[in-house]
Amino acid sequence: MTALRERIAEATRARTDLLDLVRTFTPTQAAFKAAPDEWSIAENLEHLVVAEQGSINRVWSAADAVRIGRPVWTGEPVHRGRSIEEIVKLTWVAGQEAPEIARPRRGGPASYWMVALKCNQPLLEALPARLEGLDPRDVVTPHPISGPWDAEQWLAFVRFHLDLHRSQIESVTRAAAFPRS
Repeated sequence: MTALRERIAEATRARTDLLDLVRTFTPTQAAFKAAPDEWSIAENLEHLVVAEQGSINRVWSAADAVRIGRPVWTGEPVHRGRSIEEIVKLTWVAGQEAPEIARPRRGGPASYWMVALKCNQPLLEALPARLEGLDPRDVVTPHPISGPWDAEQWLAFVRFHLDLHRSQIESVTRAAAFPRS
């Protein structure tokens, strides 16, 4: 469980860093799109909320399934022992698009999505209790792009994903037409 708590602490730091970055943007800045096919800051935040909830739910559900003897994944855990960075490098292509289920579609202001992202933290912190007594390497569920990940890899992904989108948000702010306050 120590490794899981470390992954959660890393994700917490990444969440804090991202929220520190976005809290200063005006509604106009948060809605700005550098190109029609690129996400705004608010859309990045919405995606992060939905994707993180999906990640936590997958691990939670997989843990419950292991407990009742019906594991979600029974195939070969092809990524066993790999870091999330290695997995992404092996399985994602340049310009990888988010799975349909995690694409922004609801809309709304960045201020809403910032609060929603903060609300994901208690869900993340509740996960170790759901995994108590289980080997996190046995709690395996597939990612829609990369295939089977274990619980520790999923939690590492939360941090990785927050950092990835913080970088994308920073890129939005460097666009020539980005509104200056």
